[in-house]
Amino acid sequence: MPNGKPGDHPLTDIFLHKLEVYGREADDLIQKIGQLCSERELDEWWEHEIGWSNDRGLALRKARVRYEELLKRAQENGWETKP
Repeated sequence: MPNGKPGDHPLTDIFLHKLEVYGREADDLIQKIGQLCSERELDEWWEHEIGWSNDRGLALRKARVRYEELLKRAQENGWETKP
């Protein structure tokens, strides 16, 4: 079980420890995704789409798609969003 230390979990590394996991662009998008959805929704998306893969290209592609989906959802629901 992860104990919250660096290297225990990619999302903890990105959000809590501010470590680069999938590359700057992917990590930035994942942080933005976290701002547009619940923690549960973020965890479920990550598990289903990226999981424990170290493939930075995969993470970036999946993060771009998910961010655009969530941004569109937010805008359709009248949320103010920052680019």
